[in-house]
Amino acid sequence: MPRLVTIADAKKRDAQIQLDSPKRGETVRYVSKANGAPIHLERLIKTTDRSSYEALVGRLGSPEALGKAMIEGDPEVEIEQVGRRLGHATRVHVGPGGQVLYAARVLQVVTAPDGTEKSRGDFVDVEATVGEELPPIVWTGRLMPANDVVRRFVFVRKVQLRHVNGLTFDFLYDMAKSLHDEKKMLLVGAGAKGQAPLIFQTNGSPFRGFLEGRVDGDSYRLVLHLSNLELKRVAVAAKAAVEGGES
Repeated sequence: MPRLVTIADAKKRDAQIQLDSPKRGETVRYVSKANGAPIHLERLIKTTDRSSYEALVGRLGSPEALGKAMIEGDPEVEIEQVGRRLGHATRVHVGPGGQVLYAARVLQVVTAPDGTEKSRGDFVDVEATVGEELPPIVWTGRLMPANDVVRRFVFVRKVQLRHVNGLTFDFLYDMAKSLHDEKKMLLVGAGAKGQAPLIFQTNGSPFRGFLEGRVDGDSYRLVLHLSNLELKRVAVAAKAAVEGGES
């Protein structure tokens, strides 16, 4: 079924419209170079918990002893298991000692850019901000040249806005024509002032939204470009301290 969301225009009028994802291209098929026969992918066992690095170090006593054992033989390879077809398998969580965990506590861990842990706590569900029964996507009025947008943000997804009846056709056509005439993209968001990110499902990724509009005669196209990454210049240290060495 089509997904319906609510969006507002520059006059703060809102309407329910349809979101469509672009159609995917043809499925890639892999064939044999020799005879053109289709290739079937298989999942094979790579190693077991008894031949992991941690298990081998624990059994042999030290990394040095493991290195010596690997020179003399192949303790990391279990001949009877490695290379076997995996078949049906169930994903499980394991503890530091390799034991299966039957009940796991989901935590939210925040780390600094250097990898050090800043905080941890119970995971809290993040609710969606975009949906059929949720407040509309807000027209912020912040217009940006397309050339600036594509140089500042990385687009990871896009969806097309479609009308569901004659009234919403006129509604979306006017929005597309306004953006087409301005030759700019519009920053849109959720919340009362459009400052909240667009989240399409519970615990989904938060996105910035940029609306692009095109018209051709009586036809229109409205595309919502989504980004979760902003490109920023890396700060350059002053060269004087490195080059000059002045006192």
